[in-house]
Amino acid sequence: SRARGPAAAPRPTKMAPGPAEPDQMSVEELERHFGTDMSKGFTSKQAEEILARDGPNELEKPPKPTLFMLFVLQLTGFVIILLLVAAVASITVNATGPNKSDILSYTTGKAIFVIVILNAGIAAWTEHK
Repeated sequence: SRARGPAAAPRPTKMAPGPAEPDQMSVEELERHFGTDMSKGFTSKQAEEILARDGPNELEKPPKPTLFMLFVLQLTGFVIILLLVAAVASITVNATGPNKSDILSYTTGKAIFVIVILNAGIAAWTEHK
């Protein structure tokens, strides 16, 4: 039979025995490694030392989005995109129609555009606070 794909990479050899990662240790090894007892836990002094050394046991919080990014995200909703398309269509129709020189014929498109942008700005500001 023919081999398919690239040749298989050689498997890594096991490293010399040394200190294992805590997630690889048994309960008894963990007790010895950290100098504690599973039924009693750390002493207050040990807990303070570990907290000072390693910091709190919590996940990193993702960075807060910027005000500009929140504003852009407000403009990606389906209804908002439809409104922006309607504003562009209204301005385009009026720019190619018989009343293209009349500035008031562009009012609907401009109004939709301004309201959508204003709404996105207010929503982004509210979410940013």
